[in-house]
Amino acid sequence: MLLKMPWRTLMCATLVCVGAFAHAAPLLNGISVHQELGNEQFIGALYSETLSDNADTLVSSAVAKRMELKVVAADGLAVRRFSRMWIEGMAINNNSNILTAQADNMVRFDGLFKGRLQKNDHIVVSMTPGEGVSITINDVLLDNIADDQFFQLLLSTWIGRVPLSSTYKADLLKMGDVASNLRNRYDAIRPDPSRNREIAAWHTPEPVSSSSSSSAAAIVARSSAAPLPPARVELPALAAQPTPAVSSQASSAVPPAPPAMAVASAAAVEEEDDDLQPALTTESLLARQFYVSDMLKKIRSSVRYPRRAQERNQEGGVRIAITVDQQGSIRSMSWIEESRYDLLNKEAWEAVQRAAPFPAIPSSMNVQSFEFSAPITFEMRR
Repeated sequence: MLLKMPWRTLMCATLVCVGAFAHAAPLLNGISVHQELGNEQFIGALYSETLSDNADTLVSSAVAKRMELKVVAADGLAVRRFSRMWIEGMAINNNSNILTAQADNMVRFDGLFKGRLQKNDHIVVSMTPGEGVSITINDVLLDNIADDQFFQLLLSTWIGRVPLSSTYKADLLKMGDVASNLRNRYDAIRPDPSRNREIAAWHTPEPVSSSSSSSAAAIVARSSAAPLPPARVELPALAAQPTPAVSSQASSAVPPAPPAMAVASAAAVEEEDDDLQPALTTESLLARQFYVSDMLKKIRSSVRYPRRAQERNQEGGVRIAITVDQQGSIRSMSWIEESRYDLLNKEAWEAVQRAAPFPAIPSSMNVQSFEFSAPITFEMRR
């Protein structure tokens, strides 16, 4: 028997269906493994309601998105290292106006992680338009930040102009074309259920100090409004440019390795002091971000493109971890990522040394020493 529904009822039913699918579940856009000196740290996955191979489109699109991270390092991730990834990435990829507007959200986000991340921990940062940004770890909700725009800052650390690495970024922009073995490996990682009780105790966010907001305004007034690009030495093809002078930096020697004791000591300090770092305030966070920008600008101005590397069309990017003391002198250096070419590695290492000493650490940061990473890209202009 054929039943006829009144048109008003049919229209209402249609609207309900449309509303139910207004925000489709985000689809897998890419999966990538983040490594430091060949050691896997975590596997990241990016999901989006609309797939794209364009980073700018993914960052700016107002659709449901999700970032996931599964820790694979055998000894987990120190909170300080995890925090530095986000804070530096947001600082490098966004201008000071955006950083200032989002400072309270950044402090709130940073304060959510109150203990070392363990192997197999699963962090999820999701954004649904109009519902803000939710942060969970092992299915335990830590917080919801009621600002959709905050997700853009977080995503820029992965696929912005200065990503964790060019390979990491490229693998997240695959539009779902992910190798089955990598996808199966990612899906097979499961967190330890016994962690949930400990993590549940983290979920109360640290209050943001209102008194620091006025001090932060003074810091912002001294900052540049433009986001800081990586130290990128772009030159036209060698045959079409004047021959640059040959410098000692163009030798083929492998860059000197940092003293073993210095590296070991720096690592030990990070592990021991992991829970002793002062909580970030709006003032200290902005001071930290702008301090990093100042040091990276100084490094950038000292980078030269070795002539022999140009002749051989050698290109690549590196990232160096640098620790400075209160006066801005280098305490230690270590590789995070090297390029394929000794010439570029040597120049990047020596460029950091030439740039020292750096400005003294701002008193508002309230630290005795400070570690940051310097991304340097060598790229021929064509």
